[in-house]
Amino acid sequence: MTIKWQDLIEKAWNDRKVLNESDEFDSWRVFHGYTEGAPGVVIEKFGTMALVEFKDDIREDLDVIKDALLQCFPFTLIMAKGDQTLGLRLKNRMFSLHGDLADAPEFTKEYGVYYSLLADTMHNCGLYLDARPVRKWLANHSEGRRVLNLFSFTGSLGIAALKGNAKAAIHLDRSKALLPRIEKSYEKNGLDFGSRSFVKGDIYKHLPKAIKSGQQFEGIILDPPPTVYKSPYAEHQPKGQDFSKLVSMCSKLLSQGGWLICLFHRYDATWDESDAEIIESSGHTLKMTERFTSECDFPDDNVDRKLRVTVFEKI
Repeated sequence: MTIKWQDLIEKAWNDRKVLNESDEFDSWRVFHGYTEGAPGVVIEKFGTMALVEFKDDIREDLDVIKDALLQCFPFTLIMAKGDQTLGLRLKNRMFSLHGDLADAPEFTKEYGVYYSLLADTMHNCGLYLDARPVRKWLANHSEGRRVLNLFSFTGSLGIAALKGNAKAAIHLDRSKALLPRIEKSYEKNGLDFGSRSFVKGDIYKHLPKAIKSGQQFEGIILDPPPTVYKSPYAEHQPKGQDFSKLVSMCSKLLSQGGWLICLFHRYDATWDESDAEIIESSGHTLKMTERFTSECDFPDDNVDRKLRVTVFEKI
């Protein structure tokens, strides 16, 4: 089947007019192929850079895609990123279509906050765009709170909380390689990166230790990957996002009146089912207070196929 890339990209761009005209952020998903005519293809904009990611071999179409993007916006860099499941060598699936990688932006700005980027990483370049409303919520609900950011990745959610005047944010992740990227964002935003800002380690080891030592937080960000890693410190076999076990621990670390914000990425349960699991796993010490999802750059009529976000309060 021949894909009319020019028509698809032009329509997607026009459908996002409200984002293009915003002066509050410069990054969004330009094309969501799963619902806009090309499953497996997504195009994201970070300032003047575009990233074209694909899971099917569409290399013969990339020049057409590049030209269509340049007709919409004066991108200075357009990168192609093919999925590793294509079985291609790295140089054949990640390369520049337009511009020089040396000109890739180091940061993107969203609601007055800078986030570091790494354009040539095969994983997400540093900022999950569907979580934009999450970062906005955190900036508006973190003042004076001590916040724990679990599965922190590049720390964007914790940084948003700090820019919202959180008292402190502690990032916990297994990868020490993320530390320099978090530090870059702290420095750019004028934040003090203290010795306890980043904890490298296994969540199934550190959360029980934090509970035993009596630690308390007024806010916890729980954003596990779609499939949580196996852990030698877990007495169970983690399944999916493993919310049942994780929430049972988080609820013990959360002070009364504190919030727990959960991001659901899997599609094997409805939003209602996921919320019910959280409340039951907390021993009914949590109540649901707010729900929201990604914005117009992630179009899908079925909300259970999108990122779903629920805020809970400790009662």
